Amino acid sequence: MAEGDAFPRDTRLHYRRIADELRKQINAETWLPGQRLPTQEELSERYDVARATVAHALSLLRREGLITTRQGSGSFVALDRAERPDEHGTVRGESSDVWAVVSERMPPVLLKPYLEEAFEAKDVRLDVFSMTTESLAARVADQKDLILAGRISPPKSITARLLLPDTTSETLAIPRQLSGEDDPRVRARLGSILHSHVTVLRSALYELRGRDAVPVVDVQVRLVRFSPQLKLYILNNRVVLQGFYVPEAGTAVLADGEAVAALDSYGNGATLYPFRAAADSTPQQVGVVRAARQFFESTWEHLGEKADF
Repeated sequence: MAEGDAFPRDTRLHYRRIADELRKQINAETWLPGQRLPTQEELSERYDVARATVAHALSLLRREGLITTRQGSGSFVALDRAERPDEHGTVRGESSDVWAVVSERMPPVLLKPYLEEAFEAKDVRLDVFSMTTESLAARVADQKDLILAGRISPPKSITARLLLPDTTSETLAIPRQLSGEDDPRVRARLGSILHSHVTVLRSALYELRGRDAVPVVDVQVRLVRFSPQLKLYILNNRVVLQGFYVPEAGTAVLADGEAVAALDSYGNGATLYPFRAAADSTPQQVGVVRAARQFFESTWEHLGEKADF
């Protein structure tokens, strides 16, 4: 959504949309860790909402540990998780009795540094399960530009497997009309978005091969007949980033301009949580990576259907 655009959704959900937009911009490194976000007044004008709505959105990001607020100074992108792991590598979340593994001392959400690290390998492997690959396509295009400009060394091979929802399937739980009725037009809208971002990603990687920068490039896409409930990146089989798609009520604007009340998930702002399998990793971290790889492989093999893009 462009800056200054109004939110065409239920006003009760404005704060969530603003929080999603801010997460997305943090992920794109519009503001780096430690940098100050725009003031509440500036955000209020940008999104055409009351300051109380902005405050509610910032409060949500604070609870997630993404930002900190200093009295009289404003809100800043967090330098680290709001709650530090203990000696066992665990942290207890707010209002929760569940212990969660935290494997990295890096703020959640940031895909870019992990992808940059992945591209330092001789052979790059990207296994991705997501709704549209929007975030990944942008970051891969960045890496392509750096390689072609001679600013980073190219890998010898890049293999990408993309597992995405089949938007022609009536069995998708989301997106659909808020009433629960399946609407092919709503699915077609998602299909158009998905196709656009996959095209960007594939074009970037195959350009590297076409210009003799990376000798071996292979991009495969398979579709599943259900909506992803989580966003999953497996980078070089060693690093796992995962986030959750939260179904939310909103408005889908169709190709003809009609606005339809819909249930959808807005994953471009999803918080990502990292886990790493390395010599100094905890057993929990290694276990998460292993389970993620098994989940992806089984879903790819048994439920994914080959798609041509």
